[in-house]
Amino acid sequence: MLLKDFPLAWRWTNAEYAPLPTDVLRHMEPHATDVAERLFRQSLTFHDSDGLDKQRFAYDQLETVGVQRERVTDWLMGRHDNEETRVVPSWQPDAAVTVTWGIFARYGDEFSYPVADDLDVWSETQGWVLPCHHEESMQFGRPLEG
Repeated sequence: MLLKDFPLAWRWTNAEYAPLPTDVLRHMEPHATDVAERLFRQSLTFHDSDGLDKQRFAYDQLETVGVQRERVTDWLMGRHDNEETRVVPSWQPDAAVTVTWGIFARYGDEFSYPVADDLDVWSETQGWVLPCHHEESMQFGRPLEG
């Protein structure tokens, strides 16, 4: 799928919102609907009825209401510091992309809109997950030892 065909591309390409630099957009890989749906179903397995599944994950939480973008970026990079790690942000059954962790950490406000979005971001190779809740909180979870 091309970025211009991605259902949420307007967030990053429309001048009325917060267009991202072209060099950033080049690193975004939108997924076709069938792949996005599989990724969305996978993201549902990370949760219990109140956020991350506490039987599977230990986590840190950040309330982001009124918090400066730089502080959120610092918090995210403090949880995982490899900017090149490939991560999957997944919003809904037809919307998922792959992007680097550094891009997500720097431009997170353009990925997750408060009040409107619930978003899961994860790294399959690193084993962690970051749910971003529409009530402006994030939980960075690592699998419990087992």
